[in-house]
Amino acid sequence: MTTNASECFNDVLKPARGMPIQALVCATYYHTIDLFLKQQENTIGWESEAVPPYIPRVRVMLRKHAEEAESCLG
Repeated sequence: MTTNASECFNDVLKPARGMPIQALVCATYYHTIDLFLKQQENTIGWESEAVPPYIPRVRVMLRKHAEEAESCLG
């Protein structure tokens, strides 16, 4: 489990090796944002499916968290 997580982290940082610290932080930041945007697209797709993968209670919780997250963007 630990090796797998560290390998994933290594793959994220591999393109940024040899860069100054500021560039490394920016590369990590933008990669993280990209992952969040991809997950958001997946979630939007799930909501429109005829048979959603989540039970109603979980969908309500996800919608609530999404609303709270949108209020943080402002």
